[in-house]
Amino acid sequence: MIGWEIWFAIIPGLILFRYGIEQFSGEMQRAAGEKFRAYLGKMTKNPLGGAFLGAIVTAVVQSSTATTVIAVGLVNAGTIPFAQSIGVMIGANVGTTVTSQLVALNILWFAPIFILLGFVLNGVGGRYKFLGKPLFYFGLVFFSLSLISDAIAPVKDDADVAALFAGLDNIFIAILVGIVLTALFQSSSVTTGLVVLLAGGGLITLGQGIPIILGANIGTTAMSIFISFGMDLYAKRAAAAHFLFNVGGVLLFLPFLGLFAEAVAGHGGTIAQQVANAHLAFNLVCAAAFLLLIGPFRKAVERLVPGEEEEVLFRAKYLEDKLPETNGKALQAIEKELENAMEVTHALFEESVGMVLGKKGASLNRAKKLEILTDYLNRKMEAATREVGLRKLTDEEAKRTILLVRMSNVAEQLGDKGQDLAYMVSDMAEKGEYMSPEALVELKEIYEKMSESMRIACSMPHIPRKDAKAMENNDASIRALINSAYEKHMSRIKEKEAYAGSFFVEAVSALEGANAKVRELRKLSELYGEK
Repeated sequence: MIGWEIWFAIIPGLILFRYGIEQFSGEMQRAAGEKFRAYLGKMTKNPLGGAFLGAIVTAVVQSSTATTVIAVGLVNAGTIPFAQSIGVMIGANVGTTVTSQLVALNILWFAPIFILLGFVLNGVGGRYKFLGKPLFYFGLVFFSLSLISDAIAPVKDDADVAALFAGLDNIFIAILVGIVLTALFQSSSVTTGLVVLLAGGGLITLGQGIPIILGANIGTTAMSIFISFGMDLYAKRAAAAHFLFNVGGVLLFLPFLGLFAEAVAGHGGTIAQQVANAHLAFNLVCAAAFLLLIGPFRKAVERLVPGEEEEVLFRAKYLEDKLPETNGKALQAIEKELENAMEVTHALFEESVGMVLGKKGASLNRAKKLEILTDYLNRKMEAATREVGLRKLTDEEAKRTILLVRMSNVAEQLGDKGQDLAYMVSDMAEKGEYMSPEALVELKEIYEKMSESMRIACSMPHIPRKDAKAMENNDASIRALINSAYEKHMSRIKEKEAYAGSFFVEAVSALEGANAKVRELRKLSELYGEK
């Protein structure tokens, strides 16, 4: 029977292992800084590149959970599309096999060297100080494993211990153990490292270790699913893809576990090495299979997590690449990006006003993303106009450059008004207040007119004269509707029938301010068209 002193060695060893993995992952991400996220965003153009990057990043940070959680977060932030995140998650499973391979090679003796080196670098400082903590925690990961290995060595021949692990002969119980352990420690590396140690100590067989590892792959999806709650549709799809990939891989192997174990054993090596090799082979085969079927797999995820929401990506359509060298073409690219920014701003108002009117599916999260995207596009246009401004320009080109800067700034300010509306609805919901049906009808009438003008403004900076006249007429109608809405609201207050009175005034005021920005855009467009 395992005595308390052995448990007292094993449990702290596991805690240190989990802590070491967590801290090492965090330190590596901090050392890499924003480049860590930037590379995930840029180098995922095709599934194979995404898988390769996911494997490398996971091998470096020693945590597939960190990689997949970051991938889901980047999808939610609009940095990478959902489709590109799938390759990263597939690769993350391959990268996480590095830990089990290192443990199986029985090179835990180097752990104190890394702990000492990391401590010295962190204490001495200098240009390599940033490596101190990562090296220290990397050493701690494997030092904790050596503690566990030493603790289990005396009990490997204990009959009671053998009876305890006998239950793992049942494949489904072993898979469940892997799921539970990984969900508990929030790290498949902890589970697989422990399984390799147990196999090396003679406490479990290859046939028992493989299903635990399969369960660990399922358990590692718990965090990505958890963090996807409250995120947008595409982040939920990314988390679902991670879950389906890992579960699908297990289901793919289940009918052939016996043959798989025989094939792994046939390549020789210690039991610990065989378990580590099984972990690697399983993840490589699954990665290859799902990469080949990534198109149908993506469609299956989209059917499982349905929705009509358009994906918001933080990318400029026309200004991501180098500006054209000729002034005329460079200004045309900025003009097209301005059109794109206006379309995004219109979508933001559709979302925000949809929240006000109780439209199904309208959300604060999406409104925030759209507003941030308008800011991003404005920065891209400002950078482009600064670059053009450094060139030799004609008077006409200089005028167009200045007006494009002014229009992009006004477009961004218009987006701020849209976000104000979304936050107002959120505040109203928190306070349990709501607007009267009459008030909602009035807001809808005002916005419908303004939406017509915003739709026309999406052709900025070249608004045809007849469309500009329509915007001018709408402007007059909107102001009349706003004045009427204020008067009717005053009547409701007098009759004590006003609901969420101050919120209604805020909403009308936001639309009034937005209309003023649309008016300003129209006038700037008229100046832009003057010869």
